[in-house]
Amino acid sequence: MVSDGVVGGFTWTKLYIATEKPRVASSRKDRHNNIEHLHPTVRTAVVKTFVQLRAQGIPFRIFEAFRYSERQADLYAQGRTKPGNIVTYAKPWSSYHQYGLAVDFVLYINDSWSWDTSGSKAGWWKKLHEIGQAEGLMRLDFETPHLQLAGTSSSALRQGVYPPNGDRSWFDNFMSARNV
Repeated sequence: MVSDGVVGGFTWTKLYIATEKPRVASSRKDRHNNIEHLHPTVRTAVVKTFVQLRAQGIPFRIFEAFRYSERQADLYAQGRTKPGNIVTYAKPWSSYHQYGLAVDFVLYINDSWSWDTSGSKAGWWKKLHEIGQAEGLMRLDFETPHLQLAGTSSSALRQGVYPPNGDRSWFDNFMSARNV
């Protein structure tokens, strides 16, 4: 193996993001935060966003990255046919998560996940969105932790129009998710 001097997504994950061991879904209904299954454009933007947040002492971590359609269906059912509050408006294959084009950042404070947006934390969420946007990610007004690739649409994705320059890790994972 020859070093090319470029720190790739795997190395960035090991150096900066893997303060919590990446969750690999043991079933298609589980959450996982392994950014290797994201499209490389999104993976790079996520790493750059994470590194900038970390440099400013803002304690975000990746809560969820790629999401199988079975998990999306479970989340969509919450607050509708299952108990709990509504947590998403996207049915399976309407969320960028199924395409490896979205990530959810959540505050991680004192070994606990926090979705708190009040007080000084409001500024942290604003900073997340500003940095993410500068890196080519867009936020959703109704889903604070969510950042997704800018410049495409759910309808284009459902029609098979995907961003260029996908790598093997993204493609293999995405195709295995499509072929159930």
